[in-house]
Amino acid sequence: MKRLFLVPGLWSLLMALCLLCCACQRTPRLADGTPEEHEYDQLLQQKQWAKIVEKNRLTPTASEACYNVVRVASWHLGKCSRAELDKCLEDSHGVLGSETAALMMSDIYLQLGMVNMARRAAFDAMVAMRSETPDSRALKRLTEVAIITREYDLAMKYLKVGEAYKDCRPWTKQLRPLVEHPEQIVNYPSYQKLREIHDSQKDEFFL
Repeated sequence: MKRLFLVPGLWSLLMALCLLCCACQRTPRLADGTPEEHEYDQLLQQKQWAKIVEKNRLTPTASEACYNVVRVASWHLGKCSRAELDKCLEDSHGVLGSETAALMMSDIYLQLGMVNMARRAAFDAMVAMRSETPDSRALKRLTEVAIITREYDLAMKYLKVGEAYKDCRPWTKQLRPLVEHPEQIVNYPSYQKLREIHDSQKDEFFL
């Protein structure tokens, strides 16, 4: 995979370009997602691992994003090797074919500790969205990653955007203390662990 090494301030520029794309562009390929993707996404968020595997057994999915959800579910059930799970990292561009697929992959990348890939997928979801308002889930992910990577000014910008929308306010209230008091991350073990993983790797943005 190609890698773009980041420089300070680049995320702000990328976010501005992302929002510009959201306002000015609607690529047919980057649509909201298929009914199948919506079903797998709901099951992923609910952590219905057995149902995911059974659904794919009955009707094998042709979607690579959905199949990555199957890999994750199989891993949680002890039916998938680490080598097979790591295949979720392949085709990091083509797998983000819709808003829903990008959101699913952002969740998967974060579970695998690939913080910057989770951020990139969230950006793709923002570009793919059809609504003129920000996608709450994608915006939350961008905020989470900014906190994990200690980009607090950027995280605050995302929070302020989210606070303008009712459906975003619950998570903005949850995350604001982490931006205003970074030391509180020790009270959030999942974020703390992801930061440790991120700090042990090169800061890379995968394309």
